Amino acid sequence: MISITYVIPYEELRQMVIGYLQQVNRDHIDFHTTHLVGVEEVRRFSFHSDIVVARGITYTAVKNLYPSITAIEIPVTGYDVIRALVECRRTFRPKKVAIIASGNMLYGAPSLGEILEMDIEVYSVGTEEEAKEYLSEVKRRGVDAVIGGLMTYRFARQEGIPCIWIKSGPDAIKQSIDEAVRTAEIKIREQEKAEFFKIVMDYTHEGILSVDRRGNITAYNRSARAILKQDQIPLGVHYAQVAPSQAIEKVLLEGREELGVLEQWGSVPIAANVIPMHVGSEIGGAVVTFQNVNRVQELESRIRRKIFLKGHTSKYSFRDILGSSPSLKQAIRMAEKYSRVDANVLITGETGTGKELFAHSIHAESLRAEGPFVAVNCAALPEPLLESELFGYAEGAFTGAMRGGKVGLFELAHKGTIFLDEIGELPLSFQSKLLRVLQEREIMRVGDDRVIPVDVRVIAATNLNLQKLAEEGKFRRDLLFRLDVLRIDIPPLRDRKEDIPFLLRYYLDVFAEKFGKRRILIDPSIDEYLCGYSWPGNVRELVNLCERIAALFEGNTITQKEVERLMKIQPYGCAELGDSEEREIPVETRSNVRYGGVRQVGPSTSGVSRIEDLENFGILEALRAAKFNQSQAAKILGISRTTLWRKLKRMEDTNK
Repeated sequence: MISITYVIPYEELRQMVIGYLQQVNRDHIDFHTTHLVGVEEVRRFSFHSDIVVARGITYTAVKNLYPSITAIEIPVTGYDVIRALVECRRTFRPKKVAIIASGNMLYGAPSLGEILEMDIEVYSVGTEEEAKEYLSEVKRRGVDAVIGGLMTYRFARQEGIPCIWIKSGPDAIKQSIDEAVRTAEIKIREQEKAEFFKIVMDYTHEGILSVDRRGNITAYNRSARAILKQDQIPLGVHYAQVAPSQAIEKVLLEGREELGVLEQWGSVPIAANVIPMHVGSEIGGAVVTFQNVNRVQELESRIRRKIFLKGHTSKYSFRDILGSSPSLKQAIRMAEKYSRVDANVLITGETGTGKELFAHSIHAESLRAEGPFVAVNCAALPEPLLESELFGYAEGAFTGAMRGGKVGLFELAHKGTIFLDEIGELPLSFQSKLLRVLQEREIMRVGDDRVIPVDVRVIAATNLNLQKLAEEGKFRRDLLFRLDVLRIDIPPLRDRKEDIPFLLRYYLDVFAEKFGKRRILIDPSIDEYLCGYSWPGNVRELVNLCERIAALFEGNTITQKEVERLMKIQPYGCAELGDSEEREIPVETRSNVRYGGVRQVGPSTSGVSRIEDLENFGILEALRAAKFNQSQAAKILGISRTTLWRKLKRMEDTNK
């Protein structure tokens, strides 16, 4: 609400002013009227208004004594002065007239004497004392009559001097009221904007600080104080006393924004954006938005957890599966058909063939595409955590359980798809619990007795022979039947060698761009060489090779010799035989030595060895090269760490 006080210059105008005010739209405007004359009355009066409308010396007094209040003048026109002079001549027939009034009433007054054929003296006053002095002077000078404002009129009457006061006409009154209303509306909009910016400033989590061109602080918000741990930030002090920022200094010097700056302001690590304020072509200052880096990291972690709780989405589609070989196209066509059927799918294939890519794509093209896609690596979850992670748990189910319990991955996948990767690694003891979920379509959280129905499509993947495991009693047949409704066999890379040249060039270009290098040209002999390689790690191994080439190769055209060096091919990798095939191995490359609880294969005296021995030898060589870091060894071999762990376990079991 904007308050307006209208100072009525003389009582005869009261009804006119009130009448005009009643015609004004008074929404959000509160009008008051009062009658004051002169500086002393204004000084004694207590204004509680945003706008004051006054005339003459009263207007000047309000403007000077109350600078925080907007003062609007009731205009006095030349016509008003002429009218007063005509009335004075008619009433007093004076020979000499003095006009004693505030300066804003005297525009054009000196020239009026010639027009009206009167002897006129003009005196500009600003205070009561000046008005009294001029009246005494004109009385001594023999002036016959005085014209002035109401204050002059009162003093002249006291001195016995004939006087006429200058009255404002109706148009002037209406003009002053209209101007007051326009000013009030502008103030209302300014207040709304100010309140908006105040809310933005005070309720944003970012600290906001502004400085002028000299670097002195001009404004800040509540968050700025909280982040900088200060009760108050004094305005007018140099920013370096509060925020010792090189970025602010740079922006004030150069006039270019600095974004994503990391600095230490005292004991607080800060992430800041500094934006210059330009006034014309000059740098007028800068605005700084900033956060505590620790707070940013905390928020990021919270957002990630929140996204996880809302469920995952598929990241790939069939367009992301690269290759044009008949075997791959056949697998894609089959997967596309399965996408439109709401039944469980089993994806089989060697490590690195892209089973997860197919799973994402099937979900993305299915009727459940708008639902969540939750991926679970069964081999990565320790057996004690499997049930609580997949099915969730109730509050207090066990020591360390989260307050309120935890939603399981099957619940998160409700109305969507759950992808169970490495399904063959599930412990036999847990398989019966999973079978029950697939049969009943309901789960029960650990430590709870409440049954929760779930609508989930299951896509499972494995690089193991589940049929063989079932025959050996290591995988439940009934679970296999539940999973193996629709099956996709993804061909290994060695069975679609025609895709190798394309994949090589594609991923070399991808990683060259990623590392900011120019395009790597390929010697023609490389295609034949790589097509003759068995690719035990399949596409993943090829991708790793391309990344290694892009990262390490510095030349223009890469040769076969350089590729061989970068591949670090182990003896087992040169074979083109399958896991069940045998080949003749030179005698000098075979022997059996115990090393670290795992059989190490080296020179031997036997004549023939299975290719499995060569694989074991390659694994141990990779471990040795990686200083027994399994993650690094797996990368060298082009296989996953889970697969490496499984192969090491098999080697150890064989050697017992």
